[in-house]
Order: sequence, then structure tokens, then C-alpha cells
Amino acid sequence: MNDVQPSNLALTPAHLRRLKVFADMTEDQARVFLRLIELCEVDQNRIIVKKGDAGDCMYLLFDGEVRVSEFANGRETILATLETGDFFGEIALFSEGPRCADVVAKRRCKLLKLTRQAFMSILDQYPAIAAQFLLGVIRSVATRLRTVDKKYIDSMLLSRFWARETPRETVTAVGKTARR
Repeated sequence: MNDVQPSNLALTPAHLRRLKVFADMTEDQARVFLRLIELCEVDQNRIIVKKGDAGDCMYLLFDGEVRVSEFANGRETILATLETGDFFGEIALFSEGPRCADVVAKRRCKLLKLTRQAFMSILDQYPAIAAQFLLGVIRSVATRLRTVDKKYIDSMLLSRFWARETPRETVTAVGKTARR
């Protein structure tokens, strides 16, 4: 998206290893990614990705905070807030589909952009390094999934509680309304 601008900040393997998905990599392994990722900057309140747009990359938050949201009936629902060390857009990296949500910078951000083409290059040339990166991504996605599962279960339990506690009107066989 045009709100994301290239940055001229020089990164080192040590910088990269501050991020969760690179934390277990050696300096040489991180250096492989440094050759293929692009450091970008985006100003506060700027759109990074737009729901429905085609995507071919993921972003890692090198520094900053973003909100992941969905708009329905003119209202924004915030799905998640991501901070330094998190990532987004991983679905677009692995699957050729539209973006699933809007992502907006809550403050000025520095992002690492990994394109599908760059990732495929790493996968072809350095499969062990790609596997280690994927393991880091999967661990983070699993944590997110557990959080969503818990919210869903809590929501279902609350819904069931309110359904039991709220009297409902029912129509009897002869057409009269009765309270339960």
C-alpha cells in the first residue's frame, strides 16, 4: 500500500533476533533473512493493509503498534492490537487470497516486509532456515488461536447463561402466548 514507505535504517542480525520468530536463529541464519526483507516505515493512523486487497507479503513489527480491525455497518470492530515483535499478513504469504482485515498504525511504525517471492527463495535455498522461521510463525499463530478459542468458549458460555436466565415468550398449541 502507498502509505508504507521504504526506510534507510541499517539492520543487523542482532536487530532481527529481537523479534520472536527470529529469536532462536543464529546470526548467520538471521543474515539470510536480512538480504531478502525490506524495512519500511509508516506514519500514525495510516493504513498498512486493507481488507479485500490482494496480498503477497507479511509484515513483522520491528517497532510500533497496529490495530487489526473490521468495519461493518460503518462501525469499526478491533480484532487485535499488535506490538513490537508481532507480525501480520502471514496468510497472504502462504495463500493467494484477499487480505482478511484492515491493519492501521496506532503510532509510527517500522515494519519488516517479507514478500512471498523472498520467502520462496529462502525455502528453496535454505530449507532448514525456512523451517525454523515457519516454526516461529506457527508458535505465534497457535498462541493467537488459543486466545480466540478461549474468547469463543467464554462467549458461548455467557450466551448460554443469559439464555437460561432470560424469560422467553413461547406460543402454545392453541396460539396463546406463555412465559417460560
